[in-house]
Amino acid sequence: MDRFFIILTFICISFLPVEAQVTSGAFQALPSNLALTSDTGRISWGERAEIKLRLGMGVGGNVVWPMWEDTIPGGLEILAVSKLDTLAPGELDPLEWDMVLEQKWEVTGWDSGFVNIPAVRIGEEVSQPLMLQIVPTRGAELKPASGIIEINYTFIEKLRLALPWVMLVLGGLLVALLTYLGYKKWTSREMSYGEVKSEIPLIPPHITAFEELRKLKERETWARGEAKTFHVKLSLIIRTYIDARFMVSSLDKTTREALEIIQYLDISEGDKNNLFITLRLGDKVKFAKHRAEAHEHSKSVTACLEFVENTILRDENLKDEKYAKDEVAK
Repeated sequence: MDRFFIILTFICISFLPVEAQVTSGAFQALPSNLALTSDTGRISWGERAEIKLRLGMGVGGNVVWPMWEDTIPGGLEILAVSKLDTLAPGELDPLEWDMVLEQKWEVTGWDSGFVNIPAVRIGEEVSQPLMLQIVPTRGAELKPASGIIEINYTFIEKLRLALPWVMLVLGGLLVALLTYLGYKKWTSREMSYGEVKSEIPLIPPHITAFEELRKLKERETWARGEAKTFHVKLSLIIRTYIDARFMVSSLDKTTREALEIIQYLDISEGDKNNLFITLRLGDKVKFAKHRAEAHEHSKSVTACLEFVENTILRDENLKDEKYAKDEVAK
């Protein structure tokens, strides 16, 4: 029976002008405490309509309000939802209303035809049903979905698309190659350095000492007023030899501390005494401005040469010993 009434009403409305249909809003709710209305009676595909639910009530009433989220009854899609407002009654509202509850929904639809929104019941209040007409959009025509389009790239287009990846791979290979070559060059240089270093024979400390003492003796710098410089150089040569030969550290010591170290060396007492006299004479010349005779300077160099010759390691070859004796003879 209800369906027959709806169809009969629709037939009557269809004969009315369009303006009259829109103005009337399809089925407008009769005066009631609960009203379900729409701002329009007809929309096109995808257009929006505003559905409003309004309830007038007194103070102290309990209300269970409908919660519509995705769709509203009737199948319309919800696009936006306003908050539930509590308003004061308007001038045209009944005097017995103390307040008005109101909420709005923006909806749309995509199927042509009439959409019936059934009556809403809140407590004892029941609204009138609402009907919207959905018509095709003017000038719009639905077309079936197109198939998958296959794109045929040319060789140049494929090369352009692949170029960044090709450059990335080539860059990685170049970095790896440079890293390998750098590592290989570094390791080869280390090996070459090790080979060259191993080929250079270590000069025995007494050879170096003999060479330096011979040069110092030949210059005779004490005769040119450079006695202080002479004794500084002599002390440096003999202490360098002592440190290398006996594995001690006398270069960073004072003369007194160096003599204490020499005192415990495994050498003859004569060599010790000669070193004591030489180093003490050097301190007098350097710090006390002592003026030594020429033969004292020469004797100091000779004492150092004899000390080196007497303390040569016995496992040195005969050539080194012969060289040492020749230097002493000079």
